[in-house]
Amino acid sequence: MSWDFDVAIVGGGPAGTSTALHLVRREGIGASRVVMLERATHPRDKPCAGAVSGWGVAALARLGVSIDVPHVPIMALRVVSGERSAEHRGALGVVVRRAAFDASLWNAARRDGVVALDGEPLVGLARCAGGFALTTSKRVLRVRLLAACDGVSSRVRKLLAVRERSRRGHLYVLETARTPFEGAMRPGTCVFDLGVADRGVEGYVWDFPAPGEGEGVVNRGIYHANASPRRTLKRDLVEALALRGIDPRALVFRGYSTRPFVPDSPLALWRVALVGEAAGIDATTGEGIAQAVVMAAIAARWIARAIATGEGNLDGYEDEVRCARVGRHLLQSAWLCPRVYGTRGAAWRRWLASSARACEAGARWYAGESLGWPLKTGLGVSLGLELARSALTPTF
Repeated sequence: MSWDFDVAIVGGGPAGTSTALHLVRREGIGASRVVMLERATHPRDKPCAGAVSGWGVAALARLGVSIDVPHVPIMALRVVSGERSAEHRGALGVVVRRAAFDASLWNAARRDGVVALDGEPLVGLARCAGGFALTTSKRVLRVRLLAACDGVSSRVRKLLAVRERSRRGHLYVLETARTPFEGAMRPGTCVFDLGVADRGVEGYVWDFPAPGEGEGVVNRGIYHANASPRRTLKRDLVEALALRGIDPRALVFRGYSTRPFVPDSPLALWRVALVGEAAGIDATTGEGIAQAVVMAAIAARWIARAIATGEGNLDGYEDEVRCARVGRHLLQSAWLCPRVYGTRGAAWRRWLASSARACEAGARWYAGESLGWPLKTGLGVSLGLELARSALTPTF
């Protein structure tokens, strides 16, 4: 059969574009044999907090990609729970505006020669001998392999009838001016406020510096991992804003969904690799950009192998992801999420917001660093003492 392309990448976000860049720059696949499909037109609107941890920045740097759009370096992480707060200072990544960031990666792949078709959604998909026939809004393409990088509402997943239990998280995001809540915080401080978990939110409220507007604008929002449904999320955010002295009546709340990673998340099908949020994001933090870039490197390696050998089995990709640090991180996050945000997680939250060691470990874990057994042992002892104190504290 005559193939138009060796691989089609569906989705033009960080997962899709970094998969394309890895294929061309690291795996030696001819750029003209790779096509990217994106339903929107870049620069596309993308409501998002825009945090890219140091893990993602380093992974992009290994590809020869620098953060060349307006951004704010993350220089400190603060965890808040009620009256308690802990802070860790250090270079932890950057905050970007997703429209500009995603467009810059898309244009980098296009400059490398990858066929980039934005404004062209996938509307049909049929298996054929040795590959797929893809129908877009403008043409039919025959491809040997697919990379599903199309996020929370993955069209590829739907067209292939991939069935699994529902697991959508939810967020609201907006921007406001700085308030006294930020006080004398050092520039580049990202705040994770766990206090809303005491009221049933399985997540946190965030306050991140927004790039490109000086130091006067803050990106704020609320994340709910949605292990159980919550219909009052917007009201929860309004109440958190009121505590910051912010009148919500003139604000625009933008909601969107996420897809948290769970242990049985499928990562590979026959001739299909699922990358980024199509597979799942960090359930505890809601972050997905860094994980997508790291996962894309593994996907590109196995896709390139399949192109070279003519094989369609990508099970090795799934196995490697689950054994790699990115897979272990996602599995750890799925385990942590109900313990930190669940109804019995108050002691965990108090510990995170009062222990400098726990805050440092959280910051390093967020940035994809290995913690080492001495630190893990110390954390276990510290958490065990907090849980014991909580168990001995009478409730009335």
